Amino acid sequence: MRQYSLLSIILLLAVSLGGCLSSGPPTGNPGGSPIGGQASLTGTVQDARSGLKLWSGQVTLTRPGSSGYSTALSGGHFEFSNVAPGTYTLTINALFYKQLQKQVVISGNVSISEKLTTIFTGDELDLLARLVHAEAKGESYEGQVAVAASVLNRLRHPDYPNTLHGVIYQVVYSGGKRYYQYEPVLNGTIDKPASQTAKDAVADALAGWDPSKGATGFFAPAKVGRSSWVWSRPATVTIGNHRFFK
Repeated sequence: MRQYSLLSIILLLAVSLGGCLSSGPPTGNPGGSPIGGQASLTGTVQDARSGLKLWSGQVTLTRPGSSGYSTALSGGHFEFSNVAPGTYTLTINALFYKQLQKQVVISGNVSISEKLTTIFTGDELDLLARLVHAEAKGESYEGQVAVAASVLNRLRHPDYPNTLHGVIYQVVYSGGKRYYQYEPVLNGTIDKPASQTAKDAVADALAGWDPSKGATGFFAPAKVGRSSWVWSRPATVTIGNHRFFK
């Protein structure tokens, strides 16, 4: 009996020690938190004025003592997965928009929606819309967006002024002559009110839609002689009556 009792005690100790030394991961997902203590953040980013989702941009998560996380904004959406829970600084950058920066607490699966404000004033956007209306009121909606996008592309290019007003009203002097960049500025039709369609086209171009395929200019082939310099520029696309070029 004493031997049997001693053996029983040894077996019980072995079982107890085996349980204490086990290093396997816990099973289940208590509280709905991601397994392994990881978290995620998903979000949408829109234009604060139009409500349109922004086509592109850069989103980062940072906190002291961490290398942080970075991802691209695509189609108005972004996602961070396998994030260590904690408090982060969220930074969103998109072309032609003011930077957004805020603190976010990530614990589990978090979803947010943010709105960015454009760097342009209401008057500047109205000026661009009036140019689109004057230049392309007879064109398709895609063609009107392309005109707006080409002006924004010119604004990004180092060879042109760095303000919308400067780009639209730019006058180039060559051979003792003045050359307006846009016909409506010369003939005064830019002063006419913009249609709602033109305003919508500007909003879409601002949000990132570029049917012009990166063009910085356009012209109507039917109205421009072959001796004009614009024919020597690389074409990007033809939409309606306009040929777009870089």
